[in-house]
Amino acid sequence: MAMLSAFLPTPRSPRLSLTRSLQVMPLLIGSVAAAADTVPAELFMPRDLVVAWREDPRPAADTPAGVEVPPSRRGTRRAQRRSTRRRQPVDDPPIESVPAVPPPRMSPPRAVDAYQKPGSPSSSVSAAEIFSAASSPLSATIDFPPVQPDAPPAAPGRAADAIAGGIATHRDQPYGQHADGQPRNSRQRFDLYLPSGCNAGGMPLVVWIHGDSWRDGSKADCPLTWLASEGYAVASIGYRLSDTAVFPAQLDDCRAAIMEIERNFTVWGIDPQRVAVVGSGGGGHLAALVGLTSQPTPVRADRATGADDTTAADQATLPQIAAVCAVAAPVSLTTLGPEHDRAGSAASRLVGGPLPEFREAAQRASPVTHISADDPPVLLVHGAADTDVPVRQAEEFAAALKAAGVDSTLVILPDVGHRPGLDLKAPGGQAILTFLDRVLGPGIRPDRGRDP
Repeated sequence: MAMLSAFLPTPRSPRLSLTRSLQVMPLLIGSVAAAADTVPAELFMPRDLVVAWREDPRPAADTPAGVEVPPSRRGTRRAQRRSTRRRQPVDDPPIESVPAVPPPRMSPPRAVDAYQKPGSPSSSVSAAEIFSAASSPLSATIDFPPVQPDAPPAAPGRAADAIAGGIATHRDQPYGQHADGQPRNSRQRFDLYLPSGCNAGGMPLVVWIHGDSWRDGSKADCPLTWLASEGYAVASIGYRLSDTAVFPAQLDDCRAAIMEIERNFTVWGIDPQRVAVVGSGGGGHLAALVGLTSQPTPVRADRATGADDTTAADQATLPQIAAVCAVAAPVSLTTLGPEHDRAGSAASRLVGGPLPEFREAAQRASPVTHISADDPPVLLVHGAADTDVPVRQAEEFAAALKAAGVDSTLVILPDVGHRPGLDLKAPGGQAILTFLDRVLGPGIRPDRGRDP
């Protein structure tokens, strides 16, 4: 009995078993960690799991999608040489997570037959279709029309640039050219509007001079093109602005443009004895000077270079002006008011300095000082509510013309400001048409079937 008890296990207390378990557990953990260092990691990871870590030598393109790899520090020279031999970048930029995009749906290729400019009557291809065809996985053919260079300005006698509404337009005709045929200034060009289908010649000419303050505006802003539908040839001329050249450069440019048109009167079909000059604001001021001064003014200097740029063409004889129309025009620069006497005003910039200090130049630039008995008929249109150019300028000018025996007409538009409307239905436009029909005689108007 004693020997049997020797072979039976002796009972152990629970406290002793727990103590020995805690002593064995670190040994088991260490064994597992040691095994992890020697056993490949693939045994502990799923097959579809790819791991990226800091200092990963693989290129950025091989990094799994959705994994952000922070920029690593630049390695040693040995690491750089090793990366170069393996054609691997030393420092890869961080990779941003990009959501997966489903592959595009395969569609049969199609060809875009034609491409038409916007605004054409029928457009067969839209911008969305062009981009969708270009991004298609299959090749698509897009046939674009060849790019045509800009056409040069039309020369006298050539076909019109555009014919719309019964009006033939000849744009950017140069004047005041150098020996190479180019204008001395980019603004020395004019546009000509002619009634289409009128080949008999003898049309009256209306020359429009744009405004408003001698340093802005363009020949493209011509509100009287509708006169071409009334049988008149209309020329809109550009000139050097006051920030480029001081007075009388603007007046000389207007004369040179009219003389250039006069050289081709037979080509354009214009009657040189029926020429009227019309302008608004600063353009009206220049129109009055063109009609009231027959001889060229003293030679001027270009503001940019200071050199005299007068040519023999400037000294040529100006065609006889048959009528003048000035709309909201400053005709007496010395009496415009204190706000115009400052150096930065438009009138002061025109003459080259403050009006009180350049009083003699301001008087030469004032149409009221050039009135004579042989002046052509003059129409003055002014708004009663004009705050830029006082209406008294037109009233005093009309009185001076009548005192000299000049045929003059004054039209004051009630409740109208500095820029009255000059279209066919506006009172100002009606006044101009009535005046031109009376003085020049109406032109050929095919739409009305009426001879002049």
